[in-house]
Amino acid sequence: MFFIAVFILAVCLAVISYTLTTVSNLPAPDFPSIPPWQTLSDIVAGMTRAESYDHGMRPIVEKHGAVNIWQGGRWVVVVTRPELVTQGGNIKKLPYSVFARLFGVNIIDSHGALHDSFTEIIKPGLQRKFDLHPVRASSQRLAQSLQQQQKHRPGSRVEIQHSTLNWAIDVVADSLMDLSPERMAEHRPAVHEAMHRFLTGISTKLQTLLYSVFPGLERWPWLMPSGDYGIRIVDTLEARIQNLAEIASQDPSLAASHQPSHYDNEKLIHRLRRALERGDISKDHFRGNLNQLFIAAVENIDIVLNSAMWELGKNPTLQNRLRQEVLAWLPANKQTGYSESDLDALPLLTATIYEALRLYPPLINLINRSTTQPVCLGSTSSRPLPTGTWAGWHAYGTHTDPSVWGASAREFDPDRWGCDPVSIRNMFRSMQVKGKYLPFTTHARRCLASKFAITVLKIALCELLVAVEWERDPEYKFELVKVGLRPRFGPEQWLLSII
Repeated sequence: MFFIAVFILAVCLAVISYTLTTVSNLPAPDFPSIPPWQTLSDIVAGMTRAESYDHGMRPIVEKHGAVNIWQGGRWVVVVTRPELVTQGGNIKKLPYSVFARLFGVNIIDSHGALHDSFTEIIKPGLQRKFDLHPVRASSQRLAQSLQQQQKHRPGSRVEIQHSTLNWAIDVVADSLMDLSPERMAEHRPAVHEAMHRFLTGISTKLQTLLYSVFPGLERWPWLMPSGDYGIRIVDTLEARIQNLAEIASQDPSLAASHQPSHYDNEKLIHRLRRALERGDISKDHFRGNLNQLFIAAVENIDIVLNSAMWELGKNPTLQNRLRQEVLAWLPANKQTGYSESDLDALPLLTATIYEALRLYPPLINLINRSTTQPVCLGSTSSRPLPTGTWAGWHAYGTHTDPSVWGASAREFDPDRWGCDPVSIRNMFRSMQVKGKYLPFTTHARRCLASKFAITVLKIALCELLVAVEWERDPEYKFELVKVGLRPRFGPEQWLLSII
């Protein structure tokens, strides 16, 4: 027992010594810093990332474009100024903590020949021509579930978030895993529970506080109570996703789409499975890529749909304008369905999705990169960032900076994008290239499924708008926390009224 206590003390002293040494060395001395005590104070106060940014970082970073902050037991450099964000090409991604356990090495953080191999396998599965009918059917079921809830409880609050998470799981399972909602019925509750636990946080408040100062302690989870809390959550979620992969591969009804002649138009699961069978990827690569793509797809479309519904619930006039646009176009296509090009012809619908992604980015900030060589940030920086500096960008900061988006940067205003499809599309592309719009990250690592995600969200809003109208629950607080949108407190419900 004595030797165990001595060992623990030695480990803690070593970690503290390393931390104190690191605190005195700023990687970007030409830019200001947020002191570690302020970060810890925000954690203790229970602030969300958006609240923490608005509270202490916004005035500094909007003036200077970048800032040193203490995170993960070291100084990291966060940039928001567009001209600095676009320098991200010299930086590579780092796996970290329990997320590395879940995601391993995948298409997001790989490089060189391995990344090229992953891209060759995965890209066609994410950018193929998708059948929109299953997405439309899932979106109609979402609207029906909300109607049924209100029918059974007229005048009372109607739960939104669990219904939208089920919708997201069904859409992704069908589009990427080749599992229809009927096939998912038996497994959906378990997947939903695992995803919900993951999305609401994989660490306790004590762990978040300690790991932000002494990240080395995360290597020994047994040192603190509930140390394996996050490990249990990610292991359960991985088991659920890999179980879906096994179901998809064993279902004889899916054999036709598994033939080599359909390879270029296969759904993602079949391309990954064939690559594994051929030896093009390892079992760990199969697992890591599937986990990453499934979770990211579900989380992102769920977050953005919730945020769009929230803003439309706050603004009945905008909601009615959008409904009229959809109704003016939809009747002629309601029986035969509609195409992606039909959806792209609706300017306000497109602008609403873009604006939701701007004000509520699925990834608020991402600090998971390390410089591979000395890098100067901007023309005024006299000293480059040393090799090995952790760095990242802050999408929420860039998207809400008045110097980038104007005085109304923190307001939801789809009209800022333009009034016709061409002008809206041109602004979307221009703002991405300039590093002013980062919902799908930047440059060559931009999300391969971004076009699919936007189309799915358009379909969901169309089907909801023709079936229900809604208003927000004044007791509900909808905020940006961790890496996405989650409720801070209060019931996870809004008020809905049926047309």
